[in-house]
Amino acid sequence: MMIKKILGRKNIKVNISIVGGSNSVMRNGYAKYLNAYIKKEISLETSLKYYSLGGVPNIFATIQESRYDIGANSDIIFFECCVNDRHAIETDHYSLELAEKALEGFVRKVNKSNPNCLIVILIFGINLDNFYNTHCYLSELYQKTGYHYGLPTINITKLLSNTYNLEYVKSLYNDKDHAHYSRPQGVQIVSQTIVNELKRLGTINNLQTIKTSLKKKDKQLKIFPTYRDNLEELAFLESFENGNYFFKPPKISVYQNTVFREKNFTIYQGNLLKFLLKGKLMAIFIKSDLNDGFITIEFNKQRIVTSSYSSWVNNIKPQNVINLITLPWRRFLTSQDFAIASICLCPEYPNDFELDFNKAVPTKKDPKKWKLSIIGIAYIGEIKPLN
Repeated sequence: MMIKKILGRKNIKVNISIVGGSNSVMRNGYAKYLNAYIKKEISLETSLKYYSLGGVPNIFATIQESRYDIGANSDIIFFECCVNDRHAIETDHYSLELAEKALEGFVRKVNKSNPNCLIVILIFGINLDNFYNTHCYLSELYQKTGYHYGLPTINITKLLSNTYNLEYVKSLYNDKDHAHYSRPQGVQIVSQTIVNELKRLGTINNLQTIKTSLKKKDKQLKIFPTYRDNLEELAFLESFENGNYFFKPPKISVYQNTVFREKNFTIYQGNLLKFLLKGKLMAIFIKSDLNDGFITIEFNKQRIVTSSYSSWVNNIKPQNVINLITLPWRRFLTSQDFAIASICLCPEYPNDFELDFNKAVPTKKDPKKWKLSIIGIAYIGEIKPLN
């Protein structure tokens, strides 16, 4: 009776956060039903917040933790990035090592912020024969990291294949979409499967206990990291108004739709973002549209020429895409002292360049028509304006 009274308190609310890719962005996707099923199981009110983005690797999850302190505001976080990571690795724009460093950094960041927050790792598959017929080393890595940190890790494809069969798993997708579960049938089945597995693992009971108990953990985990250079110390700069970061004042605007609301700083030819950094430049968070072009990124005498034009722009209306450039993490070395970093548009069409994940050659060939809209900079270390 006492337990029922405690669980029935109206002022107790379980805060659920979703961090992941496009499966986790959809407002009518699995997260909606997951929230409803968890609420039913624990007999407590719930709130659901999304911190996801399609078409980016899992460093974005760690960026979101840096921006919003998700762990401090969550009782349970579902981490779903496997589909994008897998595709990025297959196209040589990411690696197993980078995926593990980002995941480990996210876990350690959350734990540092809130030792009571539960993290559940979700492994989603794709509906393609080469996925079903090939060993997935990324899924294995995610499970290894989950085991290392004692986190519930749910491989949906494996779980449903073992419970039913592979044909049943394939039936959860539409014929025209191999990366997302069908709505509403597929996402409901996936969500119920997740909750059933969490019940079996005891996670639902743990969630109830942590939320209703007066005793909370006050110590962070003592588990030694797999990588000393994981992304636990990742930081994010987006308040460019608080310093002299641009050569000329950028155009400041807010891009907003039903899912995102992001302030961005747009530069044109003759302008650049410039700052001092002691540490490592990791990624650039941008808003792309049809006017994106080639850009130059420089740091401590290192240089990248790439395109900010998203390959998704032509498939989305209105034609704006929030996305990442992660080449600096993969190409730049760390600076032990403050060094100049800069980002600007290429003044001429480049002969040599490298394309990042889900990027394409700009459709506009005239450099005078290019622009770059920057939301923020991910880095490790210390940043300050030039003066």
